[in-house]
Amino acid sequence: DSLSVAAGQWWRLFAAVLLPADVGHLMANLSAGFLVLGLAMGRYGIGCALLAAYLAGAGGNLTGLALYPDPYRGVGASGMVMGGLGLLAVQSLSLWRESPKAARYILSGVVAGVLLFVLLGLDPASDVVAHLGGFVFGLALGGALALVRQEVLRRAAMNLVCGAILGG
Repeated sequence: DSLSVAAGQWWRLFAAVLLPADVGHLMANLSAGFLVLGLAMGRYGIGCALLAAYLAGAGGNLTGLALYPDPYRGVGASGMVMGGLGLLAVQSLSLWRESPKAARYILSGVVAGVLLFVLLGLDPASDVVAHLGGFVFGLALGGALALVRQEVLRRAAMNLVCGAILGG
């Protein structure tokens, strides 16, 4: 609710990620999210991936708040799912450390992520702005996480800290 957020209720950007509009919306987010977030958790670790995707979902809500005229109401985890897709699209950035010739693989991963975003995120009946915002925030957070070694991200302590932040 853009008017409530403007009045200081900033937590609504985060709470809206957990509120589906209806059962169909919930099922769509669960089916796509199970696959996308599962793959992201395999790459970045459970806690780190879920926290990053959740923040990307809130970023999608923030994007909607910034771009839609008042009053604007947005709900659902689709921004989080698109954030997970953004995390996956840039996960190959870590290859840059191994070889400067990895640009082809990195570019193909990003292009594949963009094409999947077009397929999944640009339904005119959905909140395309929140989807785009979630995807872009996911790209940014995934780019930052891809610079951290996978062994560090998968440590139990790191995932417990990220999980605790997410739970908080």
